[in-house]
Amino acid sequence: MSSVVGIDLDGWQRLVDGLREAVLVVDPAGVVRVRNAAAADRFPRLGLGERFDVHVAGRQHDLGEGWSAWYFTDSALDHAHLRLAGGSSRQDTLRTIVQLAAELLGEHCVAVVPATRDRLEWWHCGGGEPTVSRTPRRANTLSDVLTGGSTMTRITSLGEGSWGVPEDFGCALAVPLGVGGALVVLRRGDFAPNDVERVRLFGKHAAVALESASRLTEQQRTIDILRSALLPLPLPEVRGVSLASVFIPAHQRALVGGDFYDVHPRTDGSATFALGDVCGHGLEAAVHSGRVRQSLQALSLVETNPVRLLHLLNTSLRATGSKLFTTIVVGELVPLASGGVRLSLASGGHPAPLVLRADGTVQDVSAPGAIVGILSDVRFSGEQITLAPGDTLLLYSDGFTEARAHTDRTELFGEQRLRAVLKECKGLPAEDIARHCEEAVLKWLDRDDHDDLALLAVQAV
Repeated sequence: MSSVVGIDLDGWQRLVDGLREAVLVVDPAGVVRVRNAAAADRFPRLGLGERFDVHVAGRQHDLGEGWSAWYFTDSALDHAHLRLAGGSSRQDTLRTIVQLAAELLGEHCVAVVPATRDRLEWWHCGGGEPTVSRTPRRANTLSDVLTGGSTMTRITSLGEGSWGVPEDFGCALAVPLGVGGALVVLRRGDFAPNDVERVRLFGKHAAVALESASRLTEQQRTIDILRSALLPLPLPEVRGVSLASVFIPAHQRALVGGDFYDVHPRTDGSATFALGDVCGHGLEAAVHSGRVRQSLQALSLVETNPVRLLHLLNTSLRATGSKLFTTIVVGELVPLASGGVRLSLASGGHPAPLVLRADGTVQDVSAPGAIVGILSDVRFSGEQITLAPGDTLLLYSDGFTEARAHTDRTELFGEQRLRAVLKECKGLPAEDIARHCEEAVLKWLDRDDHDDLALLAVQAV
């Protein structure tokens, strides 16, 4: 392409290529010499070197010496394309596609797309709210479009399928809607040439939007499945105790973190429980915490003593080759016939648990031990305590004690402040104790950044 009679065709091409508006540059003989991508989409049969005789309302700009530039804007379709681009889920995007197509292109619209179990979904809209139905995979009328053999099919007889449209329709146009899908626009009358191009152009944008939304929906489904395996399980019912918890990850959009807790009842009425903190943040820490939890659950089937359990857990995690370490408290609870529960505890480098007695006294439970998962030579020690009815054991992660004040980021919440908050919980049930501790540290933070927060309250009843 070059300059012709004072017209810089290369310059015009570079100028119009990035425009959303369809642009044609036409020479004095009416021949198209420049067209941008939007014009190629809108007028696919009008190529370079062909005469410009498209009867579409456009804006003409005189370039001199008989040359002219033509600009074409379809504001309704442009707005529709923007709405389609904003779809975040497959279902919402399909609903938007048939609504817009019914409003802008025809009197009724049907989107036919692949569904699970070798079925087809039929999305219908005739001006009201879209509806959806499902059928076995049979739509012979649309076979060319559904299989990609045709870019547009004119339909005069619907044949089989879950169409759900008025019987007196006059004509229908079907265009591809992604792999194995079709968009069908129906009218009582026929389509003008310009309307045919509008259907084709809308279908092209709709297919791109649906593919993008479907990909996002599948990615979100995968994330949700993976996340569900990393989130704490609902607390079970355990004879002799009441349980309550707090779990607030540092990255709340991800909903997962390195802190965790678990309670696993046994058939004899006893239970194992744990609360831990994986070094690090975000997804990597969450994945490792899932590995720790799964290993601990499996090992607890063959070992109930918390000290020996931590040794086995350390060996198991080191065998994975992980470079992340874990701090953890592991415990076993056994309900007593006389009331209350007996607890056996072991700690691997974790903050010491606290006990709130029924009379309001707060005590430490010291069970020193090394961090878990990276050292070969480790030592753990055990501790036994008894909880009388009304006594509460509190396990917590260092996200509580190391929470930084919103008024002074150098000041930590600290163990003494946590002990004071716990002392205020005298006589409260486990759930209220957990909520009171949560509210205290969140007030201290006042929406500032924080580490993962996890807490488990075990109260004898």
